[in-house]
Amino acid sequence: MMNLRDTYGGVDPILTTLAQGFMLPETSIANFIAPVVDTPTRAGKILRFGKEAFAIQDYRRAYGTNIPAVQSRFDTDAYALQQEVIAWELPEEVIENAGEGPAQVDLRAIETRNAMSRLMNSYEVTVAEAVATVGNYEPSTASSLGLGFANWTAYAAAATALGITDGGNPWGTATNNPIVDALNWKRAVSNQIGIRPNGAVIGTAVFDSLLTNPAILERIQFTSADSIDVDVLARYFGLERGIRVAEGRRLNDLGELQPVFPENAMVLFYSPLSASDSVMPAGGANAATPAFAYTYQLTGTPAVRPEYYIRERRVVRAEITVERVVNITGLGSTGLFGSGFYINDVFA
Repeated sequence: MMNLRDTYGGVDPILTTLAQGFMLPETSIANFIAPVVDTPTRAGKILRFGKEAFAIQDYRRAYGTNIPAVQSRFDTDAYALQQEVIAWELPEEVIENAGEGPAQVDLRAIETRNAMSRLMNSYEVTVAEAVATVGNYEPSTASSLGLGFANWTAYAAAATALGITDGGNPWGTATNNPIVDALNWKRAVSNQIGIRPNGAVIGTAVFDSLLTNPAILERIQFTSADSIDVDVLARYFGLERGIRVAEGRRLNDLGELQPVFPENAMVLFYSPLSASDSVMPAGGANAATPAFAYTYQLTGTPAVRPEYYIRERRVVRAEITVERVVNITGLGSTGLFGSGFYINDVFA
């Protein structure tokens, strides 16, 4: 009797290598926010991190005293990978027009890269939605600034109540000093997990505003001859991992282009890994390393199934499968998002 897996199993090794070697554009935010880590199973427990996982602790001991111990926290929340599948098709007439031999391989490669681009653009939306909900972040308390705000005015009110000096006015105004706000936001994250954010994603309107901000222009004229770009801004805000501008657009139900990430928003977060634009796990990527977020991705995916011919439509078809899910893993004191700061509108 045939093994059931023999009826559908197998991958195209050449096209799978192409799919796994696909490189994301520099404007991609999904893997920048949530680096890819391998998981061998489609479901399991989420490995989350509290402040004890991020902060520096003292492990010195007197003779005969208890030995400090560390424990990973497998959260009570389970994860289940989501399967994403896309197919490309080549009509036999297109194949014939392209010629025989190597030209056919080129067609397959072009369609595989095109399909991978669409898969990754879709995942941009998934990750952006996961981090762009104010209520998921640690709230303000009588002694600490919260990590999620609907707008700058709400943040300024919370800061004032705690005796914290803000940037003066909402961003986009001539008198705003964004570095003051950014330092407050970084400190708020540090108060939750013991370490400051080292990366950020900003909306396109935020980026455009920072390019002409008087305080930034005044500051960099004495420190750099470069014009303002994301690298200059990253150094200005002290974000060693860098800044990404969320340039992505998606079509809504009316066929209109909408930003993937809110144009007026900003999220700062901590990740120990260097930024990678690969769809595969970066070197050293490990779900056991404390970070703001990870993409749990099934080992061996993305994978391309062997192509097959559909006689009724006279097309050659191949399917690309990737199984993954984004998990916010760095938690604060109450179990909400604690290793990042999100503000939905810096101008209001």
